Amino acid sequence: MIPVRRRMVAKLASAVQRLNLIAPMDWLKRIDAWRRHQPDLPSRSEAIRRLVDLGLEAGERRDKAKPKP
Repeated sequence: MIPVRRRMVAKLASAVQRLNLIAPMDWLKRIDAWRRHQPDLPSRSEAIRRLVDLGLEAGERRDKAKPKP
């Protein structure tokens, strides 16, 4: 009997799209170092999602804080 390969389903929003990313090794080392400091040791994919979300939130806060000309 051949085992059925199951796809892991991340806890994501209902509308998702796969994204293939080519990244330099130093990025991956930095991502892995960051995720090892997280209390739940997220997967590399989850760590990237969290870091992107943090970056987007920081950008939004910065944009809101900018004085309007």
